[in-house]
Amino acid sequence: MAWGATIGEIMIRERPHIVQLATAYDGNLGLWLRRWLKLPFVVYAYGNEILGVTQQEDWGKPRLALQRADRVLAISRFTADLVQKAGVDPNRIEILPLGCDVHHFRPLPAKTEWRQRLLGDRYQNRVILTVGNLVPRKGHDVVLRALPRLRETIPDITYLIVGDGPNRPHLEGLAEAMALRDCVVFAGQIPDRDLPDIYALSDVFAMPSREQLDKCDVEGFGLVFLEANACGKPVVAGRSGGIPDAVIDGVTGFLANPHDPDDIASAIKRLLTDDDLATRMGRQGRVRVVNDFTWQRVGDRVQGIFDTILREQPARNGRRLFTFPGSPGA
Repeated sequence: MAWGATIGEIMIRERPHIVQLATAYDGNLGLWLRRWLKLPFVVYAYGNEILGVTQQEDWGKPRLALQRADRVLAISRFTADLVQKAGVDPNRIEILPLGCDVHHFRPLPAKTEWRQRLLGDRYQNRVILTVGNLVPRKGHDVVLRALPRLRETIPDITYLIVGDGPNRPHLEGLAEAMALRDCVVFAGQIPDRDLPDIYALSDVFAMPSREQLDKCDVEGFGLVFLEANACGKPVVAGRSGGIPDAVIDGVTGFLANPHDPDDIASAIKRLLTDDDLATRMGRQGRVRVVNDFTWQRVGDRVQGIFDTILREQPARNGRRLFTFPGSPGA
């Protein structure tokens, strides 16, 4: 009752033209508005939740919402394929990658205070950086297993791990068991405002994410790769999920087998031993992000998609765009 009254109040006050749903989880609302108010709706699709829709039989409403949405906005080609497998007409799927704040994430000189605070007496070492939740999907363990091979030719190397999560005890135990604690730093969570300074400390950003489809766990895109590139850093990424849309292999970084520590080590070594290559890839990455992945560009794409949807609808004079609370742009 209260929910219906709230929706009615919003309809009267905002007179929306179209509704955005953050994920398929909000599908009931889209279906309700379509049925009773004839409002078109779009659904954003990321990856993990779409795997859930396709693999779990009790997710009928989210699947139905995807199938009946006027558009599904998928963050990568990989996610778009998942959406199509969920039964969505390919003509109603748009690929809309995430954006990056290129004014916040930008090349900066490394600050001595951050080097000394995080790296201690290793502040002059070459630095491999990973930023992300400490969960098995991210592949921190693969980088740890790559370190012994890297240290054979690059002894002055430090692996800086930024983030926290349930896999931290396992990773700390692995570093201890492999006698790597002298070259691995678990920095914990660092505020977003400070991340450009953290990227500035690194020589290479590495995150060999891997798919765990049976657990509905996959990297739908990989925004951190854009952030690292925007800061002028080359990246090494796992060839999995939607990551190939975030990283151009051989141009902005390298894609490698996320299950093979030797392959990851080879890619990192190429960048750590060839400064010209690393600088070129970082610069090319920055140019690509600025040209193709600003939030302004993403917003223009979204507006263009909405304009197309509205041209397909019967006239509804006086209504505006309504963003469901919790949706991107709310």
